[in-house]
Amino acid sequence: MATVIEVFKALEPVMDPEHPISITHPKMSIVTQEYIEVDGTTIEVKFKPTVPYCPMGGLIGVMIRHRLETVYPENEIKVALLPGSHSLEAQVNDMINDDQKYNQIIEQMKSRGMM
Repeated sequence: MATVIEVFKALEPVMDPEHPISITHPKMSIVTQEYIEVDGTTIEVKFKPTVPYCPMGGLIGVMIRHRLETVYPENEIKVALLPGSHSLEAQVNDMINDDQKYNQIIEQMKSRGMM
């Protein structure tokens, strides 16, 4: 079973798409240990974009989900915005959690050499 600290460390290689810095870096605070919950085989991560209208919010969530699914393939992964942290919260969460949309984004990123 993963721990909050292990999940946090697993997210260190995920970079903010607009800045060459990890989403876990204290300067960014997009993901903090307080935003991570581990309950048995379920890992839930909330994240907070740097600004409420962040155009990369959905992409950040997709990258978090992809990284955790890669590192923890046996676990159920849940990723969502920290409630109230983005002006398009419902749409961004849908982009991350709708499997069809998520898979399309992953394929586009792979085809562009982004993964």
